[in-house]
Amino acid sequence: MSFELKKSSVLDSILYQREVNTNVLIKKTENKSIFGYLNPLRIEPISQYRYRFFYWNISVILQVMDNFLISPKEVKEHLVSKNDGYLLVDIREEHEYKDWNIKGSMNLPVNSLIVAGNFLELRDILKSLPKDKFIVTICQRGINSQVAASILREMDYNAVALEKGMKGWNENFDLYKIEFTDFILDQFVRIGKGCLSYIVYDNNDSSAAIFEPSIFVGEYEDYISSNGLKIKYVIDTHAHADHFSGAMELARKYHTDYHINETDVDNVFEFKSLKGVKEITFGKVKIEILPTPGHTDGSLSFLINNEALICGDLLLLESPGRPDLARTKEETVKGAEILFNTLQNVIFKLNDNVKIFPAHFTKTELRPVTMTLSELKQKSEGLAISDKNKFIEFLTSNIPMTPPNYESIKRFNKAGVMIPLDYAEDLEIGPNRCAAR
Repeated sequence: MSFELKKSSVLDSILYQREVNTNVLIKKTENKSIFGYLNPLRIEPISQYRYRFFYWNISVILQVMDNFLISPKEVKEHLVSKNDGYLLVDIREEHEYKDWNIKGSMNLPVNSLIVAGNFLELRDILKSLPKDKFIVTICQRGINSQVAASILREMDYNAVALEKGMKGWNENFDLYKIEFTDFILDQFVRIGKGCLSYIVYDNNDSSAAIFEPSIFVGEYEDYISSNGLKIKYVIDTHAHADHFSGAMELARKYHTDYHINETDVDNVFEFKSLKGVKEITFGKVKIEILPTPGHTDGSLSFLINNEALICGDLLLLESPGRPDLARTKEETVKGAEILFNTLQNVIFKLNDNVKIFPAHFTKTELRPVTMTLSELKQKSEGLAISDKNKFIEFLTSNIPMTPPNYESIKRFNKAGVMIPLDYAEDLEIGPNRCAAR
């Protein structure tokens, strides 16, 4: 048995539908709810049947409810301002929340009640929230959180939903400028994902290189345009497994080559290999290219004027990089051994004052995300291990869960395939897990 909603004059198209098992009968009422004709449905208990639940075209809904969404950028600004009038309420399940959340939010796991259509119990739980706060509801993709916000508003709460949910939170960036003798390094911190990317430029002639860009290429384009930079190189340190590279798109935009070590990609698209290349230069900037395998076989690090090292996922501030992605158990042990040799024979021979700039971070709150090599040696447990076998045991004994969809993401990056942004964002949902610990 299925129940079908009729199209309204306001909402005249359906985006998608899904079937759910429930014990409710859906009846249309005159109730004025913000969730354009999804929430104006009353739910009354009857015997168990299978019903079809319709979601309406979101783009049309937003014409009705623009005032009931808040952008990720706005939420970030409120967090920075430390406005205690806001309360971020994450409605996902507890394990989802613990795995990845917005710092300062609280968990009220009611998403399953929305899916089940159990709105009576949902309302009872939502009553526990304070009414003197501006409530922002959060879910994975920003759909069910709109239902929660709608119900809260019916209960006389001041509530909105985070646009696109945690998926949208992934789009937020902070920017930090670090000045060196002859160049400037800008660190783009993708706060929701823990990804780091860089623009390095000569402070006289504005010639520049981009390292590790994400798929949100507009962030870099706006900065490049406003600062009059001239892009000479677009570079990835390795083929990433947790996020999609925006390097190929930016290389095309600025009529230059995409640079990466050929060892890390498939020879099925256009790129310029850095394998065997010793250095690149622009303006007064000299970048020494160091083979630093371990995290991947083709990982490279970039020593800039002997002052800064962009090292990909060889080193994170929390731990050396994990050696297991896309590798068997035996290959993982070998990768850990290679990583140990890279640290001993390459990294530890650098000047202790060199600043380390990784491609990711996990828990550190240090901003910008950088330490000198000397500081990192003192604070990183893994770097203090000088015995190879003990290091291998340390690196392989307690590796975190693999990143979600990492096989698909790495396969696309290795093949140089650019996919639609919305699809890429879906695959990227979740934290990065590039550290070994």
